[in-house]
Amino acid sequence: MSINKIKRYRYKESLPAGKLPFFEVGAIHLDVSCVAHQSHQSEHFKIYWIEKGRGEYQVDFQSFRVDGAALFFLSPGQVLSVELEAVKQGYEVSFDRDFYCVETHGKEIACNGVLFNNVHRATVIPLQPEDVGAFRMMFENMITELENPGPAHRAMLETFLRMLLIQALRKLDEQQLSENGAAEETNRLAADFIALVEKYFAQKHGVGEYAEMLAVSPKSLAKRLNELGYKTPKEVIRDRIVLQAKRELRYADKPVKEIAFDLGFDDPAYFSRLFSKAEGQSPQAYRDFYQS
Repeated sequence: MSINKIKRYRYKESLPAGKLPFFEVGAIHLDVSCVAHQSHQSEHFKIYWIEKGRGEYQVDFQSFRVDGAALFFLSPGQVLSVELEAVKQGYEVSFDRDFYCVETHGKEIACNGVLFNNVHRATVIPLQPEDVGAFRMMFENMITELENPGPAHRAMLETFLRMLLIQALRKLDEQQLSENGAAEETNRLAADFIALVEKYFAQKHGVGEYAEMLAVSPKSLAKRLNELGYKTPKEVIRDRIVLQAKRELRYADKPVKEIAFDLGFDDPAYFSRLFSKAEGQSPQAYRDFYQS
């Protein structure tokens, strides 16, 4: 995305202690479509809204295409690669945990909820033409508040953000129900499992550890994930470890041995075997290919 073409509006109200939470809205309005090729590793939670345009993207090496209106969500550390993009109008919302991420908001729309907990499946929500007006208004309301802050400025911005997340979650639920009709309980167990993997993948590598935290058997966990089209629990854990390793190998300068230790492996050789089995090449070969 052509970052220099985006007009940005940033939250500037300091807390009593002097710390400034991060919240920003970027507006894209171009006379002609802008085309770009680039990669970006997010430092914040991000919501991208493409109202008019098309693009081919990768989120953490998963490819997808957007044609028309769509929303997609990134968590800190996720890598967005833009392979081809032509955008005339859209918005970008960025925020950190200090601005919005408390459990009182509810698990579904908190930062560990299903919208942002998407390392195993990029959360991309295609929208219909009739949805465009309502979503555009939410972004415009945020910009208006940032340009003309009034009493309870932060509370108002949080309200608009929460409205956006709730509406996006509703659209996601509608699409998932239409696609597979899965039961709410099964969806919740899968979401809770993936949230736990996201939190503990560098410390806990065994399926049994997660099943115990979820108060289900490993067999039951595997069955419910299968109902939703996920891989086995063991593969989900492995893929999350490998994903983090790929990020580090491509975008950091750590030695392979250090990456293995950071991911909870006492034996770097075992880590290398796991990575090689998943990717078909050693960690060093993977790094050499992308950094050459």
